[in-house]
Amino acid sequence: MQVSNNPVNLNWVFRPDRADQDRIAEHDGKPIHAVQRRADDGSRVEVVLIDGARVQAYRHEVVLG
Repeated sequence: MQVSNNPVNLNWVFRPDRADQDRIAEHDGKPIHAVQRRADDGSRVEVVLIDGARVQAYRHEVVLG
């Protein structure tokens, strides 16, 4: 097995997967800047996207991209 010396850059992105996707589809695939630690009563966390937009997301909607 050969190991590369090139650095790897991993980014988290927002991938909405729910019924109200029409409202948030414009944010699909955008890189994430920060994620709130605690979930609200609906099991969602606040996500701050790289462009400053804030969306409520389920944890499974924050994925490596």
